[in-house]
Amino acid sequence: KNVSDAVPKSIMYFMVNTAKDVLQRELVAQLYREELFGELMKEADDVAERRMQCKQLLRSLRAAGDVLSHIRDFSLSDGTSFASACR
Repeated sequence: KNVSDAVPKSIMYFMVNTAKDVLQRELVAQLYREELFGELMKEADDVAERRMQCKQLLRSLRAAGDVLSHIRDFSLSDGTSFASACR
């Protein structure tokens, strides 16, 4: 039983793990070539467009928040605030 248990473990250790380590080193070496850095770091066009849309939406929301703050802080001529007069 000990030999039958040891054979698969030995195969795994010496063949599979070694092949995995060699393959990983080779793939990392291929991935980190300097001429690929620009391509790997390039942002997709749809991501850049979506980011710009989000920035515009954020600007619009901040402007809307400013308008709401001005409305909330607006005082009527008799000293009551606009917000309390609307209740």
